[in-house]
Amino acid sequence: MNDTVRPESAAGTESATQLYDASTARIAALVRDADPSTPVDACPGWTVEQLVAHLAGGLGDFLARRFDLAPGDDFGERTVRERRGQAVAESLAEWERHRAEAGDLLASPMGGVLVAEVVSHEQDLRTALGRPGARTDPGVRVGLTRPLEQIDQRLRESGGPAVRLMIDDEKEHRTIGEGEPVATLRVSAYDLLRTIGGRRTHDQARALDWDGDAEAALDSLTLFGSFRDTPLRGE
Repeated sequence: MNDTVRPESAAGTESATQLYDASTARIAALVRDADPSTPVDACPGWTVEQLVAHLAGGLGDFLARRFDLAPGDDFGERTVRERRGQAVAESLAEWERHRAEAGDLLASPMGGVLVAEVVSHEQDLRTALGRPGARTDPGVRVGLTRPLEQIDQRLRESGGPAVRLMIDDEKEHRTIGEGEPVATLRVSAYDLLRTIGGRRTHDQARALDWDGDAEAALDSLTLFGSFRDTPLRGE
């Protein structure tokens, strides 16, 4: 069975809006007293200050539908570059202003994309600051929805190997890709989110609970096409 879980059903009674706001509040609490120059190894080249600037600027660009890029530019890098030197408090204030205008956006299908972004970066910050937490938050499961849809589409278009997933306590599996799965992965939502987001090494992904041809399946599991070279501290 290949089932697509919408954010609302995966989160129980919590909407994408509530999950986004909860993660935002946790991030604000994490960074207010943190050293803004702390490197965020999950986002190479960025500090805590720059990652918060990206979250603020990213939501602003989503609101403005500002997705066009100059040749060779990068969406994330642009948000940081445009806020060079902006203090964490200023970025939090900007983020709050954008959030006040984002109700309709969060209530739309785009809400799941924004939840994936914020919960992934929350975990990046937690890893950088040595403050683990919120790994079983419903937002983590919702954060899987859009990335898994993207991976599934890519595999179907490319003819890549299908993978069967058993996530947390789900009674029914889901399959990404088309055809008979080459392997089955039993995994927590948190571990899967970090793996498909490129926050794990190949060896870490291989060490998950696999049945079948894990090696053939591993390349199916990264949204951006590659694993890390070295493990993140705390992962």
